[in-house]
Amino acid sequence: MIFQVAAMALLLAEPAPRLPEPEADEIVVRAVRGKCRVQLADRILSDSELNARAEEWAKGKAVRVIEPVGADYKCLARIAFRLNDKGVRLIEFVDRPERP
Repeated sequence: MIFQVAAMALLLAEPAPRLPEPEADEIVVRAVRGKCRVQLADRILSDSELNARAEEWAKGKAVRVIEPVGADYKCLARIAFRLNDKGVRLIEFVDRPERP
């Protein structure tokens, strides 16, 4: 009987409000002259700039990695592992939107 009352209360309870998705910086991983580079807002980041950004991202800010057409998956993996080593845990890989 107690179980039925508890189950009924759960069914009638309002669903928990959805938390807003964290704001994400969008980066593009590119192979430039045979090297793996990260581009943020049309600008290639140097290693020191990437490390500084990674510290910010490690505090819980999400990173959305936009995969360019024909992306080198080894390059994407290398950047993901590098970000992971810096403590970045919220990484989302998305395909570049196709142009109409």
